[in-house]
Amino acid sequence: MRERLATAPAIYGLVVFQVLVAAESDDPDEPLVLVLLWSVLSFLGFYVAHVFAEVVARHGADPLGTSIRKGFSHSAGMLYAAILPTLALLVCVLTRTEGDAASDWVLAVGMVVLAFLGYQATAQRGRPIWARLLGGLLTALVGFVVILLEYLVH
Repeated sequence: MRERLATAPAIYGLVVFQVLVAAESDDPDEPLVLVLLWSVLSFLGFYVAHVFAEVVARHGADPLGTSIRKGFSHSAGMLYAAILPTLALLVCVLTRTEGDAASDWVLAVGMVVLAFLGYQATAQRGRPIWARLLGGLLTALVGFVVILLEYLVH
């Protein structure tokens, strides 16, 4: 499981999910349950597209069944990384947290997960603790900037 977390698909998937939540929660009149629903459904669309891209890229090098299995396996980090922010959003729905507070909570959880992924990626390469902490901080910071830019553009 650890090797599926600190991967490019996990980091990419988490950033995509965070952007979707930020964009969906922009309308103050939209019920939070719809923010959850549309964010998750849109994210699953991105996940399927990522798996499809993996299958197409591998097709021919491996049999189709193997390409599909490898596509799902390679892309699994996208789903794993989005679990905690999705649960945070679900908790906000169940506790009837106000829209802005809910999106802030979900985005904060996502930033913590991004920091963990950055830390874990550098830890897997045997880096010293200061480099791991810096890797985590920079991953969260760059992720935040990307999320902010995507939100502003859309």
